[in-house]
Amino acid sequence: MKKITIILSLLLTTIIVTAQGKEDKFKDKFDDVFEEEDNNNLTLRFFNALDGEPIHDATITIGELDEYLTDAEGKARFPVPEEDGVLLVHFECAKFISSDFKIEVLAGTLFFNRFSVSPVLDLKDIRIILDWEASPKDLDAHFIKQNGYHISYRHTQILSDGSGKLDRDDMDGYGPETITIRDVDDLATYEYMIHDYSNKSDGGSSALSKSKATVKVYGQGRLLYLFQVPQQSRGTKWSVFKITEGQFVEINQIY
Repeated sequence: MKKITIILSLLLTTIIVTAQGKEDKFKDKFDDVFEEEDNNNLTLRFFNALDGEPIHDATITIGELDEYLTDAEGKARFPVPEEDGVLLVHFECAKFISSDFKIEVLAGTLFFNRFSVSPVLDLKDIRIILDWEASPKDLDAHFIKQNGYHISYRHTQILSDGSGKLDRDDMDGYGPETITIRDVDDLATYEYMIHDYSNKSDGGSSALSKSKATVKVYGQGRLLYLFQVPQQSRGTKWSVFKITEGQFVEINQIY
């Protein structure tokens, strides 16, 4: 009964979104539900953080299970585990940074199944990637250098010297929204934050907290940090972390 309810809900969402001309991402999720129901499996999706395109032919190792290859749509399907819990996922693909993620299986379903991964970058660079669910449609990433610059969709999207830029802006849900910085000053202070633009007029909104948003920070040739949005919070701004004199400081608060 639970899965039938989910399917009917997704069907209604698909019809509505199709009318708006933004059906692709919702259709993907709708298709996954049918596939998982028919074959008793789960789906993971992997995307290029720079352009949002699916990553194909990646090797995915899930816990103690076998290895799987992603298909042309960036999907890796695996059998539903016999027990709920947290599984470790290892991602490996040419021209991308190898990464480890954790996935949570609840009642035979995945809490979150979309991962945007960074292509290989210089060891001195950092790349910050935001993923989330379908709602809110528009979450905006901001990277701010104190007494310096502000990178976001509406500010300096590309720094004049090319040392930082907003690689990708997403305004219709899921992400990725990606920022790359090529010159981090060890004497400066930076802040990275997320703004729920969709609900900017409702300071008491809980939509950001319910978005399942995750932030990944790549640097030194690896995945350095992964932050998850605080749940059961109200507010439209999520202060994720600061960099002070070269040191990452976790904040992870919604206000």
